[in-house]
Amino acid sequence: MNKFILICILAASYSASAPSEVSFYSVSLSLSQDTLFKTIEIRGMQGSDHLLSRITRGFNPETQSVSIEKAVFGFPEGESGPIPHWAADTLTGSSGWQLALVTAFPALRAGMIIDYRITVSDWSGNWECGIWALLSPSVKGIRPDTSRFTVSGDMLENLSWHGTGYDVTESDDRIEFTAADSAGLLVISPFSNFEELEDFILQETYAVLDSSYPPDLREAALQATSAGAYQYAQSERMRSLICNSINPSPIVRGGDVYSVRSLQEILDLRRGTPLETAVLFAAMCRELGMEADIIPSGSTDYGIPVPSGWNRFLVRLVSGEGDIWFMEPSAYLTPASYIYRPDTLYIIENDSIRIMPPNTPRENSVLEYWMINPLSGTFNLEITCTGWYDMILRRRFAGLSYEELILSLSQWSWLSGRTIIPDSLTLSDPFDLSINMKLSVHGKLWMPAAAYSASAEYLPLFDWGQTEYLPVSITRVWKLSGIDTVYCPDNTCVEVLEDAVILTDTSGNSVPFPVVFGFSE
Repeated sequence: MNKFILICILAASYSASAPSEVSFYSVSLSLSQDTLFKTIEIRGMQGSDHLLSRITRGFNPETQSVSIEKAVFGFPEGESGPIPHWAADTLTGSSGWQLALVTAFPALRAGMIIDYRITVSDWSGNWECGIWALLSPSVKGIRPDTSRFTVSGDMLENLSWHGTGYDVTESDDRIEFTAADSAGLLVISPFSNFEELEDFILQETYAVLDSSYPPDLREAALQATSAGAYQYAQSERMRSLICNSINPSPIVRGGDVYSVRSLQEILDLRRGTPLETAVLFAAMCRELGMEADIIPSGSTDYGIPVPSGWNRFLVRLVSGEGDIWFMEPSAYLTPASYIYRPDTLYIIENDSIRIMPPNTPRENSVLEYWMINPLSGTFNLEITCTGWYDMILRRRFAGLSYEELILSLSQWSWLSGRTIIPDSLTLSDPFDLSINMKLSVHGKLWMPAAAYSASAEYLPLFDWGQTEYLPVSITRVWKLSGIDTVYCPDNTCVEVLEDAVILTDTSGNSVPFPVVFGFSE
């Protein structure tokens, strides 16, 4: 009876609204030959948010295995025991993992504690130069009381690290990092400079590009000569060919990070990872006499050379005349020369890290030009796009039949808050990446207005989505024919012509645009 009362008191002493807590979090990395062993240990207390009821660990069964070494739960200072055998299972993975080991703690209530430890064995081939990792001192968004990271095993003498707020203890066969309250991301790497990192990332790429090329590739490259003698135009043509014939292949986490299949395999399967697509494109450009080099790129500079995060691959091209330009071959249905950069893009070029500045608004622009006849209730629309908006238009309409185009455009207008009825439209070829997208539409907008009287209407526009994170330029122009007065929101440019009024808005707002206009007498 006393024991039961003690357990109830302990459980009741933990606030019903308190969040989960982690008292201890540990990651131990050990390298033996080419296999990395990663042991993860978590001790914590369940809160009202139930964050500790289920712990998932993704893995790739072709190159990794995961084993549970400990999974117990109970009350503090009370009885605890292991989870039942059915509470741990291997399920289909998510977020790029093929499979996931899911560990559930059944009937884990607020105030109860868990003690959990697993070991991941990884023989993917990513560790031939040594251990590398990005380690965050948090678990499920919870800051532990104690976070400890340990590295041991082979090749410790080559390791470097970067991170603030850690106490470091070193011995001959072990390095231990204990996080302080202010600790951030810890980066561990065996590479001393970006030349070594570039060689590691591109070692299979170099081998494929230096091999003999299959006849299929030569034939595909020659198709690009139809674009003319100018090599830049040929590279645009090849970007279109690859986009139309090679499907993007998702990267499965836990595999050999920078593996590359042979050119013939890529051509036969018609699928390629971003790196494989860049290799295929570079080989085709080399066949036509251009210099073509693979440029790893990523969105983050971690302070030291580390393989993680270099998941985009550009190709730097040099023509016979010495002109230099970059392309991203794996960017599906994206303008040939456009490289998406909402923020600084880091690239590894000439054995050092360099930057590409963010896109300018001019690179991500859209112009909606509406020519409206209020007396007849009809309109003509011209849309021209670059960059991000070009990509949106391509992906929205590519592959649709004419009837489907009409329906899709009508739905888009309706979702934007104003209904239009398209009668006809023309669209530039979404699969030709060398030209900017253009859309021309004719149709009905509203019931014909009564002449010689004022009318109030919402002018049409299209909602292009949220772009706060991206420098953009949105311009909407409405030319209203046959009127001589107009009342509209402030900060709108108004130009009165002899037979029309032109309104121009560059605010980027995506809500219906109210106006009141009057007709000429």
